[in-house]
Amino acid sequence: MSLFDFSAFPVLTTARLRLRQMTAGDAAAIMAIFGSAEVLRYLNNDPTDTPEKAAGLIDWLNGTFEQKEGVTWGITLAGDDTVIGTAGTYGWDQDNRRVDIGYHIQPAQWGKGYATEAAHAVIGWSFEQLQVHRIQADCTDGNAGSERVLLKCGFKVEGIWRESCWEHGRFVDIKQFGLLRREYVGG
Repeated sequence: MSLFDFSAFPVLTTARLRLRQMTAGDAAAIMAIFGSAEVLRYLNNDPTDTPEKAAGLIDWLNGTFEQKEGVTWGITLAGDDTVIGTAGTYGWDQDNRRVDIGYHIQPAQWGKGYATEAAHAVIGWSFEQLQVHRIQADCTDGNAGSERVLLKCGFKVEGIWRESCWEHGRFVDIKQFGLLRREYVGG
């Protein structure tokens, strides 16, 4: 099988979700996600709190696909095209056959398993289409929701980068997780 060639944006479907490319029409949804204090609690990003900022973020995320650097999907519920979150890959290292993943869900949709379901879709796609050996993820220590998603997907805690990021006026520890192809049992 050949590596994914980035010629067409992939659409992923799960039992409850559809992951698709984001468009300018998703700006309000992006503001609801990345303008939320709950989401930003564990990110060191400025709020995406205007339609212009949201359009810029969508353009930037789609640009990583155009540059063949990563894929970020908008997560929608099956039968409803409204974006409730994002999930994707970044930092694809073809030589070492590894990629990083990340995900963000609108707080109103937390606790329903959507992040785990979307992460499983991205993980399976990455192992199959990018032919990676390893998938990595990290989160701020204390982000229990994100940690649960990673553990449910089979990731192992590999360590803590002590005080390695500056978030909200303080240094925070970052937990590093890894998943090897042979460990993944699917979602």
